[in-house]
Amino acid sequence: MERSPATVEVRKDETTRLYEALIDGQVVGTLAYETTGGRVSLTHSFVDQDQRHRGVASALARYALEDLSQSHTKAGIYCGFVADYVEDHPEWKDAIDVHRSAFIATRTARDTNGGR
Repeated sequence: MERSPATVEVRKDETTRLYEALIDGQVVGTLAYETTGGRVSLTHSFVDQDQRHRGVASALARYALEDLSQSHTKAGIYCGFVADYVEDHPEWKDAIDVHRSAFIATRTARDTNGGR
């Protein structure tokens, strides 16, 4: 039996420096960020094992990029999932700073290793 798509709510918690994804009020995923010298870096994402492949990580990436875009802040990308998300959604290329970040080319790694 296939699960129905979940409604994912995303919020930003500046105290913990996390974007949090919630389903039915429960945090099921996070995207961590750091701010150093006025520069924001998206560093790591995590989604609970039983919530994967339901759009949670994509919702986190989209929300974070929208948030940063609205504040006119470019993000350095250290998170492999966000790097792949931007590659799949080129409209976000202007929201990231590729030249000054450690953009992770995870698709290349996946292509040479035969998948994730």
